[in-house]
Amino acid sequence: MNLQKYLHENGLQREDILTRIAVSLELDETRKQRMESAYNAIYDILKKDEVFFSKVDFLVYPQGSKAIGTTVKPRGKEEFDLDITVEIRDLYYNYTSSEIYNHLIRVLTSSDVYKEKLIKKNRCARINYIGDFHMDVLPGCIVITGDSKIMVPDRELKSWSSSNPKGYANWFNQKAETVVNSILNKAFRTFSALNEAKAEQEELPDDDVYNKEPLKRAVQLTKRYRDIYFEKNPKYKTSSIVLTTIFGELYEGEPSIYQTIDNVLNKIVKRYSDYQYLFENQGIYKRIKVLNPVNSDEDFTEKWDKEKEYYTQFIAFAKSYKEKWEKLKNGDFGIAEELFGSERIKGILTEQLKEIAKNEGNQLEAAGATIMSGNAFVDRSGNVNTSKGYKSKENRNFGGIE
Repeated sequence: MNLQKYLHENGLQREDILTRIAVSLELDETRKQRMESAYNAIYDILKKDEVFFSKVDFLVYPQGSKAIGTTVKPRGKEEFDLDITVEIRDLYYNYTSSEIYNHLIRVLTSSDVYKEKLIKKNRCARINYIGDFHMDVLPGCIVITGDSKIMVPDRELKSWSSSNPKGYANWFNQKAETVVNSILNKAFRTFSALNEAKAEQEELPDDDVYNKEPLKRAVQLTKRYRDIYFEKNPKYKTSSIVLTTIFGELYEGEPSIYQTIDNVLNKIVKRYSDYQYLFENQGIYKRIKVLNPVNSDEDFTEKWDKEKEYYTQFIAFAKSYKEKWEKLKNGDFGIAEELFGSERIKGILTEQLKEIAKNEGNQLEAAGATIMSGNAFVDRSGNVNTSKGYKSKENRNFGGIE
């Protein structure tokens, strides 16, 4: 028995499909290597600076989605945003905020590699690799020795602002690790153990496919639907930090991607409904707030008060996501094509059918032809078959632009 058959027979094919969709959203190895080279190059050029950086102890490390394992490849002409921190291991009050920022800009503008790519932002320097990705370089200094908090320059305030990218990454990773044992990871381990004694066995997926926690996979999938939902209205697109934080806050150790998304969406919509009831019956206005979990004084959704359309659009997005998710729960697996992209779903279902059909003669070719022609079905549990459930549409754009 191969892995796909084992998952199919244990009712885990839907979870495997969600996992494989999330994996397909991740950055490819070539882009990962380019970005890693890009931020390593920042360290190298700063270390050579004889005026300032060579005289201080500093670290360069990624933050954001790269640091917590929730990266999602951009769609169409969008660019990936790589955030990195240049952390000076010295107390911030030994410098002025403008001094730190200006030293960074000085080094980058004096470089033939970076000067044409450089864009000055309020708290960081953006290096724009047009058509590929942009890298935001955030300089900062430590607050006290041994603590993860840093102070970063804020040009608008002409002062320092508090930040804690390491603390945030630690918080999210710890939340993700509260899962006791994800159901798919447990099944994968069990299957591997059962097949360990065989002289010949199938080539199993990389451990990372099933090792990544359900919370991280759920965030990846949610960010993809966010990208699709706001494609025609990008101004009000809910930020990744907001989605990631609210999922982290509402996560309660659910053992599957499916349960994680389902429970978080229910909690978001219920909280909004409770606030609406409070307003309509008592005239008290409250909105969903997403605070920085490692700095409660920072409201990631502060602009929702300044321009309420951001909040309105977030709620509309959450309701749309929940509506489509309910259809998925009720057996309309075709809605997954609207949630995550039709060509992706077709490719994954085709791959699964081929795995299930291994060693069964001509069924292998027939299975692939079935799904590609639109004659395959997916039942309420996400299991692929040829007779009952959701009937997949014919594939008209397989392998198209992401």
